[in-house]
Amino acid sequence: MNKEHFSPLFKYVVAAIIARTATGGAIVAIVLLARNLELDGKAAGILAACLTLPHLLGPVYGRWLDGVSQPKYLISGAALSYTCFFLLAIFSFERHLAWLLAFSLLLSGVCSSFIMGGLGTQLPSLVSASNTSLRKAQSWDTITYGVGHTLGPFIVASLSALFSTKVAVSVLVFTPLLAGILILSFPKKHALPKTDASLDIGFKSVFYAFKNSSALVRTMVMTSGAAFSIAALPVLAVYLSEHWQHAEHHGAYLVTAYGVGNLSGALFLIFRPLSKEPLTLLKRAGSFLLVALLATSLSPSFVLGAAGYWLCGVANAIFFTSSLAARTEFAPAH
Repeated sequence: MNKEHFSPLFKYVVAAIIARTATGGAIVAIVLLARNLELDGKAAGILAACLTLPHLLGPVYGRWLDGVSQPKYLISGAALSYTCFFLLAIFSFERHLAWLLAFSLLLSGVCSSFIMGGLGTQLPSLVSASNTSLRKAQSWDTITYGVGHTLGPFIVASLSALFSTKVAVSVLVFTPLLAGILILSFPKKHALPKTDASLDIGFKSVFYAFKNSSALVRTMVMTSGAAFSIAALPVLAVYLSEHWQHAEHHGAYLVTAYGVGNLSGALFLIFRPLSKEPLTLLKRAGSFLLVALLATSLSPSFVLGAAGYWLCGVANAIFFTSSLAARTEFAPAH
């Protein structure tokens, strides 16, 4: 990798790991807080959904990023806001303010979209224009998810065992503050002249972008389906842990196993970058992910369940990198 691009990419990887440590442990943290208040599984699932539902508007957020000259300021602001809204959620838990809890988690979900997928959109401006360099950078991006999704749940599990779930969550949600500061150090993007198309960043332009590209629609459908399945894993982890005769906070270790699998898959892709046509890659990776999810759901013990979570992590790393390639390939230029 060219020396002139090393520093920006290094900053990106560090910032992304820090930010995604928070998002990686967020859902299992919310479920544990709900269990501490003796809320049922339905309530815990609804609260977790408040964090994930805003991600459905990802294409709209992408257009917002396209509409600003320096997206790093918007992403950094989202990282800082994530900490504020999640702290508000913790306060709402303690005061039993259901409406404020749901509202703060929804806003946290919006912010997490920017420090997850939104942050990833800045990769092309940090590496050389060659397809090989971009694919390798996308593999590094997948690694940041693997590391973050390993550290986040591990922090929750460890600090919950040593202190309390509240302490664990409070430590976790302050990590985006560091990420937001580091994101501000990214190099400025070269300003491009704005056309009428680039100024149109509403739902209509997003709709027509999908209408004019069947490949983009298929990519969106497969990515959304996988996202919903993967989002259920942290919620189920707490209950599966209890079902397998383990403490509820051990569910965070299951999610940690998923993160280790994600990291394993990402490291594999560093040495064996994906090279086939994006949609073909996406279909194969999606099939692998489906098999992994089925194997996990049929696991009879905690150890085999942890292995299943690891396999889901490996599968999702390959699927995620395939989806990045597909979105880069099929997304409109403006």
